[in-house]
Amino acid sequence: MSLTASVIIPTYHSWSVLQRCLDHLADQTAEPSAFEIIVVNNAEYDDVPEDLVLPQNARVIWEPKPGSYAARNAGIAEAQTDLLFFTDADCTPRRSYIENGLRTFKEHPGILRFSGAVELEPAGSDWTVPEIYDRLTCLQQERYARQGRAATANVFVRRAAFEKVGLFDGEALSGGDMEWSRRAQANGLELIYTPDVIVGHPARESFDALATKARRILGAKIRSAGNFRFRYYIPPIKKIIPPTKLLRRAIKDPELSSRQVFQVWGCAYRLRLAMIAEQMRLTWLRGTHERR
Repeated sequence: MSLTASVIIPTYHSWSVLQRCLDHLADQTAEPSAFEIIVVNNAEYDDVPEDLVLPQNARVIWEPKPGSYAARNAGIAEAQTDLLFFTDADCTPRRSYIENGLRTFKEHPGILRFSGAVELEPAGSDWTVPEIYDRLTCLQQERYARQGRAATANVFVRRAAFEKVGLFDGEALSGGDMEWSRRAQANGLELIYTPDVIVGHPARESFDALATKARRILGAKIRSAGNFRFRYYIPPIKKIIPPTKLLRRAIKDPELSSRQVFQVWGCAYRLRLAMIAEQMRLTWLRGTHERR
């Protein structure tokens, strides 16, 4: 079987979780000769560990420019195929990930971009409150797809999509997948969601982990606002109360007790307060958008 697809995985000081991702890719139903794996090391000073076990069809390249989207662009340039799968170092592709993705490409020859399912998973046997919040709000690929968007935790596209739309924003430290989705949609590129192309993704198990991600996303929004950055100088005090749709979603979840529902609501409230503080830091105090 000839080489058919390329899997591109950026990594930043995440070798231990990357090993799990690589182990899952080594256990695919598709033959290793059908796809290549390109790991893009995005850390300026972090050599590949000697004990990292690479599958026979994998290699590591280096992209020193900070940001996972700069790393993904480097992977695109390195890829030897026109069918490109994107996932993250902390994701665990299911065994049929490649096989089902290739079948999807074959069944839709005129479509340039697709997204697959992302299943959030707890770190332990029980879900923490932050993990429940993450499950209810994060990586909702089917909902994103209805809006023409997709998270790069599980996106697969034809190279022609980048030739038409352009590469990811190589300056972005967060939100580059949604920004690229907007450009793709503006260029008329249809997006198909395929629920049988699946990766697992760890839910964030602590409030600090949730806040770190939210700060990174907020910083990306303020950066991309450009000349309209002034809009962020007024903290959104009126948005301090979490949206009722989150509460409704939690109430409808049959796995959650009433106590957990209100704990999730409280977590969301704390997160809103943290974001107001971060917005003031980035605007009033002219703080820098940090890679976290």
